[in-house]
Amino acid sequence: MMKSSRLKVAFIAPGSINHTVKWVNGLVDLDLDVTLVTQHKVEVELDPRVEVINLPITGGLGYLLNAYALNRAIHKIQPDIINVHYASGYGTLALLSCIKPYILSVWGSDVYEFPYQSNFKMWLINRTLCNAEHIASTSHAMASQVCNLLEDKSLDISITPFGVDLTRFKPMRPIFSNNSITVGIVKRLEHKYGVDLLIAAFKLVQEHFSNQANDIPRLILKIVGDGSKEEDLKAQAEALSIASSIDFVGSIDNSQVCEVINDMDIFVVPSRIESFGVSAIEAMACERPCIVANTGGLPEVVSYGKVGLIAKYESVQDIAAKIIYLVEHKVEAQQLAIKAREHVLAHYGNKAALETMHDLYQRFYNEPRL
Repeated sequence: MMKSSRLKVAFIAPGSINHTVKWVNGLVDLDLDVTLVTQHKVEVELDPRVEVINLPITGGLGYLLNAYALNRAIHKIQPDIINVHYASGYGTLALLSCIKPYILSVWGSDVYEFPYQSNFKMWLINRTLCNAEHIASTSHAMASQVCNLLEDKSLDISITPFGVDLTRFKPMRPIFSNNSITVGIVKRLEHKYGVDLLIAAFKLVQEHFSNQANDIPRLILKIVGDGSKEEDLKAQAEALSIASSIDFVGSIDNSQVCEVINDMDIFVVPSRIESFGVSAIEAMACERPCIVANTGGLPEVVSYGKVGLIAKYESVQDIAAKIIYLVEHKVEAQQLAIKAREHVLAHYGNKAALETMHDLYQRFYNEPRL
């Protein structure tokens, strides 16, 4: 029987994550034969053309004990391409299951946080990275981090950024068109995402405008997301006497994100750790001026200051100064927002992201091997 001309892909990744589902659903649209292999429950609707193999053991132990099951799954699929996602979890599983060759896609915390938790984890992440035939990263900054971990600046790492659905993420109203000005963030409420820095900066912004004679509309800070720091952040807002100006929205469904971003006039990503910056790209696609922290992949996303403002790392004062600048220079803010969407249209649409990944698969498949 003749082999199908369609590339057969085994996509080994957490099925519970939106990014995974977006990848596999998009890849089947490019006429790839995709099987998702996962130990996580798939919680977002998959394209019916995507096959799913559920590994039997869930939780952290699954990354160790599912090795035989993964090996058998790969034997059953007989893929042309194996793409393993997340080095510290599924990368460990791939290492133990002895499947080769494969592309390892790093996501963020697997190379920015996990290796620094212990000497053993540093050793393990080096093993998982070295075991891959090829490594892919969502940003140049994270690719540099991988090179640092492996102490090899010459590594050929492919850049495969996440894309956004530009038919969904689009401007629905002009900025500064309401009676109030809303500064916003959509993030998990965890220390690494710096929401506490934004709250402290917002206090400085309010103080600045309270001392001005000019008539500035009411300022609101909209915080969208939940997490372990929620109560601490609410307590911080109370302590700073700005709780009445902060709207803690909580967690929302992914389908609501575009509408919520369009309620904002200025979008801020003050992260302490950020491998890429999907939320910033979504806001830019909605034609919102963005302020990002000078860390990880965030400067890259705003083209190093050309289509967004970059605040100094962990600087409450600089975040506040950037917000004040945009409020006081509305024409410049609007021009920045327009440039931001144009930049996303050119570089970060779903179609471009999927074609980049497809090209990587094709090159990997065509490479001669012993």
